[in-house]
Amino acid sequence: MRILHASHTHLKTLGSHNYFLPVRINNGFIRNNHEVFWFSDRDVARHFAPIRSRKFGVRACNRKFLEVCRNFEPDVIALSTQDVLHAETLAQARRILPNVAIFQYFIDPLFLDWNMRNVSSKADVVDWTFVTTGGSVLRRIAGEHSRVAYIPNPVDPSIDVHRCHERSDQPYDVFFAGHISKWLHPDDLRGRAPSLIAEHLPDVRCAFYGHSGRPSVFGAAFMRALGEARIGLNFSQRDEASRPGPGGELYLYSSDRIGLYMGNGLLVFTTRSFNLSDVYGSDAIVEVEGADDFIDKLRYYVDHEDARRDMAAHSYALAHSEFNERLVAQYMVETTLGLTPSHEYRWPTESFAR
Repeated sequence: MRILHASHTHLKTLGSHNYFLPVRINNGFIRNNHEVFWFSDRDVARHFAPIRSRKFGVRACNRKFLEVCRNFEPDVIALSTQDVLHAETLAQARRILPNVAIFQYFIDPLFLDWNMRNVSSKADVVDWTFVTTGGSVLRRIAGEHSRVAYIPNPVDPSIDVHRCHERSDQPYDVFFAGHISKWLHPDDLRGRAPSLIAEHLPDVRCAFYGHSGRPSVFGAAFMRALGEARIGLNFSQRDEASRPGPGGELYLYSSDRIGLYMGNGLLVFTTRSFNLSDVYGSDAIVEVEGADDFIDKLRYYVDHEDARRDMAAHSYALAHSEFNERLVAQYMVETTLGLTPSHEYRWPTESFAR
């Protein structure tokens, strides 16, 4: 079938973000034998703006999107974290294409008000919304006639090429790349990990990027750095008001970092408040609760190389077989079209309505 995929293609970043989630989803559509037109909303807006500013090209971008709908006649429209295309534009697309199915997928955390408003703004003009958060909190972003479901962050074998679980010669024990927001929960291990490791495990070799005065890393340099470590810290940011557990804004949430780590064979450390073992199992990731637990478990896996490699190998195999780009893309298309599932998906598939 024909899929019109509207997302940020990161053309502006000139190859430095080619491992991000929309790239993986687009690859999944193509590898599932769909004909895909990738509409780069932000780049189209810049191109048609008088001074190449996205802000001044939004109206033109919405017009061009409708032209693509007329020319390409998609069966499915897939939207990624849309802040350029308007809800009314999607309603017009339905009038042009009465039989089209529309879904959006959203990869940002729901405990930020801006993200809630953004994903909810299209709820009444799409058929389905898929987000990387799970549980009944998803009712809050359902539309009058649309449903919401969880998706995991996929791995992609063409991008995730390292096999860190098979090696013991990496120059670094621990890897993390990401910034630290001012609103970060004061006890969040994302912000505390560097100082905790320096204080309690000074011999552990760390590759940290993007915070505490350390430069960020992107592109091929990012992937090289990732491949030179044993353990990846998947500490997602959260604020003090966000709630853990089923029904909370944290439940099952992770950035695409977890796919990068699992897909490249790093052992994943994550915080228990996100309940990610409900998706991957306690034998695939290391969940920690608080500073002492983090240090104790990090010490164990740094000192016990066989245990680190065994768990990382299981995680790698699980991710590539059950959480890959083809299955996640296939799940969203099948669910949106109401098709019988072609696979027994390993993640929670419960959906929520308003």
